[in-house]
Amino acid sequence: MKHYISYGLLGIALIVLGATLYVVQQDKTKLEHKLTKTEQQLTTLSATLEEEKQVAGLQVKGAEVTFVQDFFHTYLTYDNASYTGRFDALSTMASAEVISRLKGASSLAPPVVKMKNELEKVQLYLDPTTPHHFLVYTTTNYYIDGSLVNHGNQLYEVEVSKDSDQYRIERFIMKGNMTEVDGV
Repeated sequence: MKHYISYGLLGIALIVLGATLYVVQQDKTKLEHKLTKTEQQLTTLSATLEEEKQVAGLQVKGAEVTFVQDFFHTYLTYDNASYTGRFDALSTMASAEVISRLKGASSLAPPVVKMKNELEKVQLYLDPTTPHHFLVYTTTNYYIDGSLVNHGNQLYEVEVSKDSDQYRIERFIMKGNMTEVDGV
């Protein structure tokens, strides 16, 4: 009789052990599936992180963009009265070399005729491989005696640095003037 009880208990233990192995196998399969899915997510997140690191150069401060826009508004918005004075305002915004080049490209005295240059639009483009280097596309209107004589677009390349919370234009290159062509 003891044998039957022993065999019975052994049978029950085997059934419990078999059921436990089945549950463990099912849990293992679920965990393997979850692990595979998590590894795929990790791979995706790693790729996204690498992209983010590459684009980190694009992360310029809004203040830097505003500074570049303000620089161009100061440089390209003038009339007879502010023609030469704008360089004084720009001297705190750009290196001495840049100011010298800008003055050298302009007349030392304001024009005799009544004129006005207005900056209509400034668009900034940033290369992700060279942070703080901007391509700046401007649209200006040039008036003589109140009449619009030129509506033009210019392209500039600028480099910005920052010293003790102050931005500064360190490099300024005019890439060219562009004229819109209708019908093309």
